[in-house]
Amino acid sequence: MRSKQLSVMSCLLLATILSPEFCRSETSILSDRARAIEQITSLGRLSAAIDSSKSLIEAEQENPVGYLLLATAYYAINSQFRNDSYADSVSQALDTTISMAERLAREVKDPTEMYFILGSAYGCRALYRSIHGGWFEALKDGVHSHSNMEKAYHRDSTFTDALSGIGAYDYWKSAKAKILTSLPTGKDRRTQGIDEILRAVKARGYLQVSARRSLLAIYYNEKRYLDVLQVGDSLAADGLLDPNSRLHMARALIELKRWAEADQALDRVLAEWENSPYYDPCSRDEVYYLKARIYSGQGEEAKAQECLKRIFDNQQDCEKSEYYKQSLSSAEGLD
Repeated sequence: MRSKQLSVMSCLLLATILSPEFCRSETSILSDRARAIEQITSLGRLSAAIDSSKSLIEAEQENPVGYLLLATAYYAINSQFRNDSYADSVSQALDTTISMAERLAREVKDPTEMYFILGSAYGCRALYRSIHGGWFEALKDGVHSHSNMEKAYHRDSTFTDALSGIGAYDYWKSAKAKILTSLPTGKDRRTQGIDEILRAVKARGYLQVSARRSLLAIYYNEKRYLDVLQVGDSLAADGLLDPNSRLHMARALIELKRWAEADQALDRVLAEWENSPYYDPCSRDEVYYLKARIYSGQGEEAKAQECLKRIFDNQQDCEKSEYYKQSLSSAEGLD
């Protein structure tokens, strides 16, 4: 009798161990370990972030958290340093995250965290595809990001980070609707989107830094150039002003015709790029374009044309870089 009871208990224990809920790794996206990796990514310690993410993946191969953190670190290299040699790494890590999280969202008893991970992954892929695939593909991912973030937030309102993704979608869908005529215009939710992001920033959660940084592009698009500088200065005070954020500030300074400050900001970006192990020479063309705008604004057309010529001369060497293609298109519009 006792043997039979033990057999039944063993079967129950085995069934529990093999269940999706038990097999799921313990490390949460909101755990101290995940937050530590996200923090070193925000601080620009990207090599350490990649190593830590890979370590988490090795220890918990069925956990999408490690893959999301790895994707975030690779995307930081891609976007901050305009380095397209990491583009495939970004795409692969995000695709893996989404595939794993979608499966787990169907299997686990409480899918709230999986919805949040999906929202984060789709949101990151939307940003990636805005450069590598176009705004229409980016906005399709934005729809998925928004949907999953809403599910997470409605199930658990402590996931205030979800408001960052919800707000970004609400803003950019309205902002781009007039450009992408296939989108229904509907109600203008730009102000609502900004307010939602600001609520996420105030909550100081997992995505607080990325939420603050997202405001730079939004305020620039809204022509709120002084607000771009204010957000940039607050990031700088916290040691979080990455090269991409500094570029947004340089663009705002150009619009304000604060030429000398803009030029200094661009020189700082170049120095950060050139002193980084992730430096890609093709990234310089974005700075050359912005310097051409400065020289042109100051009436120094010969210097402006010299900067533009540098961009045009790099077509053969940089033809595979999506960031270079954008710089080239901008330069052709200025020429």
